[in-house]
Amino acid sequence: MIDPGRRVGVTVTPFIKANIPDLDEVARQTEILSESRTDAILPCASTGDFVKMTPADRVAVLATVAKANKGRKKLIAGACEASTDGVISAIEDAKKLGYNSCIVCPPYYYPLGQDAVLEFYTAVNDAAEGMPIVAYHVPFFTTGIELSTYRKLLALSNIVGIKDSSANMKLISHRVNIKSIDRPEFLVYTGTDDCLFPALCAGCYGSMTALAASLPDSIADIYDAYDAGDIKAAQANQRKIMPILRLADSLPFPVGYKLLAMQTGLHAELGVAYHDLAAKMRTEIVTEGLR
Repeated sequence: MIDPGRRVGVTVTPFIKANIPDLDEVARQTEILSESRTDAILPCASTGDFVKMTPADRVAVLATVAKANKGRKKLIAGACEASTDGVISAIEDAKKLGYNSCIVCPPYYYPLGQDAVLEFYTAVNDAAEGMPIVAYHVPFFTTGIELSTYRKLLALSNIVGIKDSSANMKLISHRVNIKSIDRPEFLVYTGTDDCLFPALCAGCYGSMTALAASLPDSIADIYDAYDAGDIKAAQANQRKIMPILRLADSLPFPVGYKLLAMQTGLHAELGVAYHDLAAKMRTEIVTEGLR
């Protein structure tokens, strides 16, 4: 089984100004995550503000992460673009930099029919040439991957998994059930920390989330308790992170998660603009023993 990683930390991207990535800060946060309890690092995804960067700057971020990681953690490249050609080019960049896999959402901005979504992933699958691809269902920002299309994706050999960021446990449960029938080795990930424990109970393999980067120990504690069969401890650990998620979600995405990363030492950008909410986050982190 191809394994991109189970507990995947999705990083924020620090900027200097005018959306120019702060590569020194990127290297610093990678060093922290490379010694953490997360399994893999995922830069240049939704939480990482990939749409704000030029293709050259995204490559620079990916290269900086790869260099700083030094092979310690698995690396997943955000390879989301507005066109099929752009995605294929991003996958080629990730290959050159030694990434283990890529995550790819359907092209964004213009809506697509499901036939076009399938055509897109078929082209990506054919062009990937051995690079494992995780499909990305993120209906808030682009066309979603419906179950009828999802079932057809299971026949594409280079598509090895799906990240579902819908927080829709009914949909996630159906994805797990369908893959267990059609392709058991296919990996289903949740993209929302809020439903991590329920998703594991439903049969998800893992998660690709912001808290796995900013609070990796807290996420690892949920997994460890679940894997040990200690359901009460897993539930308790899940409950601990819920207040901090409500605080993060009280701001437009991804500002709340960037602020949380700043409070946990991963990111320095937002300054005093959200002083009150930052103070609440620090209090919650201390109260719940999240660090």
